[in-house]
Amino acid sequence: MLDKSVFEKFDLLPMSYSKLNSFFNYPCQFIINKIYKIDTGNNPAMRAGQVVEELLHDALLKKDIYMDKTLLHFEEDFCAYHDQDQVGKYLEYIPKMYKQCDNFLKQLGNYQLHSYQEMIETEILGINFIGYTDFIFDLDDELWLYDLKTKARMTSPSNSEYLQQWIYKKALEEKYQKPVHCHLDIVTPTKRHCEELFFNDNQEIEIHNKIKGMSSMLEKCQTPEDIALLYQPNLDSWEWNEQNIPARKQIWGI
Repeated sequence: MLDKSVFEKFDLLPMSYSKLNSFFNYPCQFIINKIYKIDTGNNPAMRAGQVVEELLHDALLKKDIYMDKTLLHFEEDFCAYHDQDQVGKYLEYIPKMYKQCDNFLKQLGNYQLHSYQEMIETEILGINFIGYTDFIFDLDDELWLYDLKTKARMTSPSNSEYLQQWIYKKALEEKYQKPVHCHLDIVTPTKRHCEELFFNDNQEIEIHNKIKGMSSMLEKCQTPEDIALLYQPNLDSWEWNEQNIPARKQIWGI
């Protein structure tokens, strides 16, 4: 078991897979958002994914879909966004990605929707984790979990997506005491791909190693400044834009 206090020192509990993934793959963004608690806002790609999920949820509940109103709200939310070309691109993508969900509705629309955006909780190495699932369907003796990913282009399920779903599966099976089958449903403006995910010991080992690695780093640091000194920003990285550069200057001075 790990020492919770090293995570509490930087107000990182409860942990989530998104925090863990951000720390290892985008450490400077993690430092900005989770260590210094600077909100750099949403972006069109992330919000578009949320919008498609919400539309799909409404459709599963047999609610009317008002696409024009949805797109208007999206445009209003990003009226001051620094990259209006991105906003325009995702205004075009949202109805196309939602259209690719037609087969999802045909395949699953008659099953009982157990929950949407259900908060899950579990403990890994003594560290509390939370997360929010997408669509869970109840088949009496088992649960089917469908995680919707919207992407500009089709890619195979990533290792990161496997690890996130492993945590969800662990938490749901602990809570409901029944098997959980995890599915990754990927939609782009032109394609849909869905597959069931199968796990082995590697996912648990990798998650344990990542948590131990973060714990070791946090144990050695006493202040946010200590952490920032360990991870210097690469100024050529794609992540620096009008939203993030002011935060970078505040923390690293460059």
